[in-house]
Order: sequence, then C-alpha cells, then structure tokens
Amino acid sequence: GWAMGLIAGYDGSDLWVPMSYGSLSVHGPLGAEVWSHVRNAADNRASDETARFDITLCDAAGRVLIEITDFAIRKQVGGLTLTPPRASEIRFEGQTESAPASPAEERLRHALREGIRPTEGAEAFRRALAQSAPQILVSSLDLPTLIAQAEAGAQAPESNGQRFERPDLDSDFTAPEGEIETRLAGFWSDLLGLEQVGAEDSFFDLGGHSLIAVRLFGMIRKAYRVDLPISILFEAPTIRACAALIEAQIGPQEAGEDAPAPAEPQRRFTHLVPMHRGEGGPKTPFFLVAGMFGNVLNLRHLAHLLGEDRPFYGLQARGLYGGAAPHDDLTEAAADMIAELRQVQPHGPYLLGGFSGGGITAYEMAQQLRTAGEEVALIVMLDTPLPQRRPLSRRDRLMIQWQELKAGGPLYPLRWAARRLAWEITKRQPKPEAVTDTHQFHDSAIEAAFYRAIAKYQVRPWAGALHLFRPPLVGKWQVSNGRWVSSERAYVMPDNDWAGFAPQVQVTEVPGTHDSMVLEPNVRVLAARLRRVIEAAEVAQTMPDHREAAE
Repeated sequence: GWAMGLIAGYDGSDLWVPMSYGSLSVHGPLGAEVWSHVRNAADNRASDETARFDITLCDAAGRVLIEITDFAIRKQVGGLTLTPPRASEIRFEGQTESAPASPAEERLRHALREGIRPTEGAEAFRRALAQSAPQILVSSLDLPTLIAQAEAGAQAPESNGQRFERPDLDSDFTAPEGEIETRLAGFWSDLLGLEQVGAEDSFFDLGGHSLIAVRLFGMIRKAYRVDLPISILFEAPTIRACAALIEAQIGPQEAGEDAPAPAEPQRRFTHLVPMHRGEGGPKTPFFLVAGMFGNVLNLRHLAHLLGEDRPFYGLQARGLYGGAAPHDDLTEAAADMIAELRQVQPHGPYLLGGFSGGGITAYEMAQQLRTAGEEVALIVMLDTPLPQRRPLSRRDRLMIQWQELKAGGPLYPLRWAARRLAWEITKRQPKPEAVTDTHQFHDSAIEAAFYRAIAKYQVRPWAGALHLFRPPLVGKWQVSNGRWVSSERAYVMPDNDWAGFAPQVQVTEVPGTHDSMVLEPNVRVLAARLRRVIEAAEVAQTMPDHREAAE
C-alpha cells in the first residue's frame, strides 16, 4: 500500500485492487519481520486503469525471501462500495447493458438471489478450510437436491426446469426455417434451457460447452443418422450451419427413423480442427493435440484466450466419428497428424503442444519433424505423464501398506483381502458386449487404442525446448527418500519425470486440477503464462546460433 506513491499522479481518491502477477519465486519462509522493495514495472500513471510492479521481500538481514514480477493492480473508479449489489445488477465479464447474461449466468444470479447470511458464510468458509480435499463445494442451498437435479438433467435431453429468455446477442434473432432447422432449434432450446433460439445464434454465445455438445450431437445422430464430430461446431456454430451439413448428407427432405443411412461426410481434415474462425492471424500457428479421448472442445477456452492473432489448431483423434478405427500406434498417429499439419504450415519452426496424453503424441511429432530436417521451436505439455510410469519399489509399496494399516485400524487387512478377492473375480469374468452410448460416441474405443499405443511406445531423448504446465502436486503417501505417491499409486514428480529424456524441460505450475486447468477460471492463468512461453520461444528463434544452443 505505501508503494502506491510510485504511480504518477496518485492522490488516494480511487481504490486499486490486486489483479494478477507474472511470476512468484519463493526462496525461504516469511518471518515475523519482512522488508519489501517495490519498483515500477511499467509507466504507471493514475490516469490508467492498471499499474504494474516488481516486488522483492527480504528479512531484516537483507536475505531475499520472495521475488514477484509483473504484479498488477486495477483501479476501481469511485472508491470502495460496501453495499453488495443486487443479483439483477451483477454484470459478467464482457457483458454490457445491451448484452444480458447467458442462461448459465442467469442460473448463477438465481442462486445469488437465494442469498446466504453472514453467519452461514463464515461457517461455510471455516468448514472449507478444515478440509484436506483439493477441490471443495460448499452450498447454502440443499446440496443433495441440487445434485439430484443435475443428474436428472444429464439423463433426460428434455429440460423440464426453468427456461430463460434468449440473450441479446450481437446478431439479431433469425427464426429457424424448415424441418431440420426447427428440430435443431428444439434440441438447442431443451439443452440450453432457452425459450427461443435463433437460426444464426452461436452455440458458444448461448452458453454451450463440451458436455452439452456431446448430448446435442448424440440427438442429431439418433434423429438423422448423421455422424458429425462435435468439433464441427468450430466451423458450424449455428443452427443454420449445422442444418446445412445435415441436409448435405440426407438431402432436402423430411428425416425420420426410416431415413437411409447417408455416406460419411467428406471433410478436408481428419485430425486438424481450426479453433478460430477463418485462418487466424499473422503469427506462427500453434498446434495442440487433444487428450486421451481425442476431443478438442475442452480446449476452446485456451484458444480464445491465447488470442485470435495466432492461428490455433486442435488435433483430434481418428475414430472420434465415422467408421475409421482409432490409432493404436503413436508413431502412425503422429505421422498422420503431421501430414495434415504441413498442409497448413509446410515448414518450421513449429510450435507443438498436447493436453494430457496428447502431449506424448506431440512429443513424437516433434521427433519426426526433427528427423525430416524441420525446426521445432517448442513442445508444450499440459500435465502430460510419461507413457510408462516408473514402478513403485517394494520398499515403497510396503510403506504404503503400513500407512494404510495405521489409518484403517485392525480390520484393514480383512478389507484389503476382500477388495483383492473381488478384483480377481471381476478380472476372470467374461466381459459383456460393449453397449454403444450415443452420448459417448467412440470414447471407449479411443481410450483402449491409446492405452495400447503408449504401452509399446519407446520414448527417445529430446534436446530441444520443452515446457510442462502442471497443476499443484498432490501426494497421498510419503515414502522413502522424502518422495510422495499419488492416489493412482504413481510417484509425484515435479517435472512428471520428463527430465530424464528432455534435460531442458521447464516447469510452470498453474491453478486447478488435471482437468480443470484448461477450463474457466483457471485457464486464464494458463493462457497468460503459455503466451509468454510461446513468445519467448519465438524470440529465441531469431537469436543467432539458437539451433546450436538447443542441440
């Protein structure tokens, strides 16, 4: 607070609140007495909306304890308001008076209107702090009833709950025309909880997300026998565009249960999915391989926040739709993805990445491109594990059993034996025939093929740049040499154990869990830090002898 005087023209009339920071390095614990050294990190002026600083925290002897770079604060014009806003007055990011909230935001407003008393809030906060779980949900409403409503909504495509008015979008309302558009509008209305959906409304602008998209395309397949990938929403995000794709397959006719099965749609790419409309901006494209299930829709937030000035392509799995079998060999999958990638960017330097298991495929793509004489400026891994994790030592397994015994009491051996017996019986039973779930598409087949692929994949060394983004480490059991083991019985390693193959690996911790790190709100931190890593890799490409340095 005392360093606010570094802002040119600051007179104390406005409230400035913390917003974000670029990096934070902790070198030692904070003691009872701390000295801080704050410097301007930008041309900070009171007339601007934000100000940025670099901060060093030291002990009384001058030993550096914490270094913070690019600490940003934002000005709140008018000072501090202690009266909380009414739910109807709440505005969400990017929303104006002429653009009301989405259905999801309206549901949030409804929950806020229900209210929570200060005493309830304090007690809920105390209970949350007392838990050891990484993610906690505390509600002032009847939580079991809310869960039951959510599960009921997931089972039935029809929505019998509250309907909301169509938001006032940038585009005017256009009434659906014809049987296909009208029927699709009904699907969207049910799934999104809207009274009215226009033919030119964007699925994403209406609050649609990947879970709703899976159900939507399951309904489309059942109604029209057209198997489209949900990633087609990036190319056809409106009812009219989706209807045109369906009509191209079945013809301009009434579709029903007896409609003939059409030919598989002809598309330019099997793997490559443009995540921005058009070809994107002028910067070097970024290619990100989807996770184990091969679906790129959960990467939409990251693509948007990274900026439309950089073309962003998701790489989805083969077999996600249609009759093609999924890859069960990573070298073949990488080669097929490279063939499509080079149609967009014929030559390097390339910026490659992968989410979760997709990072292994990106790693193999980089190896093949380097072998072909191309430059790979950067590999980005979003919490990617090694294909085969190192096995637990016998000593560590015994230490885990000892900790479980102490926690479970005298009856633990009996419970362990019962679970082991049940597992052995289940393992020996014949597996039932797989039941096709129209909402799951081919997830199970893609997952099984991926596990077959990583089981036989041999990781080769990589001497180039590799950056791993991962959520905070969570260990369940402490074993020998101070190491930790996760609940999946894998060693918890700060670099996910990649340093043995990629000695230049750098690690950045981001908020969230393995799945939520790419979703709101955590993805905002990931996008900001990923942007800096990509820009640094591009700068390194312009420096002399960068290739020799990488090698």
